[in-house]
Amino acid sequence: MSRTIILRLRHFHQLILALAIALLVISLNASIPPTLAEQPLPSDINPVTSVIRVGNMISEPVHIDGEELFRVASNILLDTDKKDNNISIKQRAKLIENELDAILDNQLYGGLFAKGFEPNTLTLTVKKEKENIVIFASDQDELRERAIMTVTPIDAEFNGYSPDIWAKKLTILIKKALMKGYEQRQPAYLYQGSLWVLGIILVSSILSFGVHILQKRLYQQKLILIQQKPEFNIAENSHNSDPNDLNNQAQIHEATEQQQRWDKKLSNNQYRRLVLKLVQLLIWVWVLWKITKFFPQTRFLSVWLSHDPFVLLIIFLFVLLAIRISTLAIDAFLQSLQDHYNLNQIALNRQELRFVTYGIVLKGVSKVIWIILGLIVALDSLEIPVAPVVAGVGIIGIALSFGSQNLIRDVLNGIFILLEDHYSVGDYIAVGDTSGYVEYMNLRITQVRGKEGRLTTLTNGSINIVHNQTKEWARIDFKTTITYDSNIDLALDVMQKVIEEMFQETDWKKSILTPVMSSGVSDILDTGVELEIRIKTSPGTQWKIAREYRRRLKLAFDQQEIKFGRFEQTVFLPEVSQLLSRQIINQ
Repeated sequence: MSRTIILRLRHFHQLILALAIALLVISLNASIPPTLAEQPLPSDINPVTSVIRVGNMISEPVHIDGEELFRVASNILLDTDKKDNNISIKQRAKLIENELDAILDNQLYGGLFAKGFEPNTLTLTVKKEKENIVIFASDQDELRERAIMTVTPIDAEFNGYSPDIWAKKLTILIKKALMKGYEQRQPAYLYQGSLWVLGIILVSSILSFGVHILQKRLYQQKLILIQQKPEFNIAENSHNSDPNDLNNQAQIHEATEQQQRWDKKLSNNQYRRLVLKLVQLLIWVWVLWKITKFFPQTRFLSVWLSHDPFVLLIIFLFVLLAIRISTLAIDAFLQSLQDHYNLNQIALNRQELRFVTYGIVLKGVSKVIWIILGLIVALDSLEIPVAPVVAGVGIIGIALSFGSQNLIRDVLNGIFILLEDHYSVGDYIAVGDTSGYVEYMNLRITQVRGKEGRLTTLTNGSINIVHNQTKEWARIDFKTTITYDSNIDLALDVMQKVIEEMFQETDWKKSILTPVMSSGVSDILDTGVELEIRIKTSPGTQWKIAREYRRRLKLAFDQQEIKFGRFEQTVFLPEVSQLLSRQIINQ
């Protein structure tokens, strides 16, 4: 007890030490001064989609009604103290966008559909103020002269023009965008857009209903498949000393193939239903994107939908498709390997069980890899720096590894179990007090189906000694006892003839490898003479052969009048014998 407490305290101290190291590393990273890489600048590891870097210049787009109009630029300042006095490139672009939105949504004119300016008199002018080129907008009416932006030499250089020429081009671009925004805020455009929206919703509803019908049919097929699930399972109704008839290796092979076919059908059904659900989701995401794109007030939502959610959905579909393709590729690869070898039936069945186990493990590992890659790409698409996240996860993993030594041991032991072929899915094993058929296993756990359908989960690290009763070949060590007055040679001859007759029959010949490995008197007991015969069989058939052999041997012993040994004891009671003698005399 004290030793267990000491070990637990030792693991606890290791975990506390590891977490302290992780916190120290995180604190050191937090104390590092901010660098250019921490600013909203693009990098090779995590490129920002909106900011473009060209040489020592960066640019940020200016949007109006969700559409990119032009880009403003600035130099990358290497002096972090000076750049704090200036607004960032994102802030500057946002200020210009606010000015444009204010012009479009100006409420000075009033009315139900208030217009921001008079379109017939809208004028954009360029003025120089203290060596700066400023663009103004006015309509010579309610909209007074309003400064929209300052054109810098860096802006002009980034776009490849002189400041004066670039300012004139900007006036044309901005005026055209303002006029377009004005037209799209008028009742005629809104009415036409509403009709288009109703048409899109109607068509999408019909498509979505069709997809729903397909989903319903697949769901009905799933219910039928569940009802048609194979009644005989490798691990069903298994017993430690008396397994059912599926112990026959050929039947195990047939059961495995039928179970695999059923699993593939169910997996395909679930995959198709998932694809249809994603198609239905894509339909309504597209509808929402299209609706928001029609109206200028909601167009910014269409830009957002076309970027983050759409990209995440594409990543999810890609990961799902990659997992599916890798699953099919693993099955095809293992099947090609199995077909490549020219083995006998016993070795072929054994190899099939191993490949089933390899398939389960490889599919699980590939699924984890694709999910991790998908998460990394998703973080990158959301403009979340990937390197710090990966580093943080690595630090946490190192910290937890000190406290999760059992998990590492389980995984390592699982790898050696697979490589050294200790057992596979479908084998009948005994581990300590647990025995039964291996129903599922991966690198961490092994699940065994035992008596009364009990499913026992064992961690691979806890499996030190395992008894595999269905690998390569098996043996029946049959023992029976006959009475002392029976003919021993006749009894041994009958035992050998019974198994040899079974060996000559077609149903048993493939399962019995060596009818008689050895036979003779194994012991002399109080109940009689103990006889033993050893029979070599194919793996998994020993229990069925032993049951049939016991039945035939009982009938053969009865024909030869050979009696089975039993415990007998003679008790002498003098009083009873005297009483019986008196009764006989009186008669």
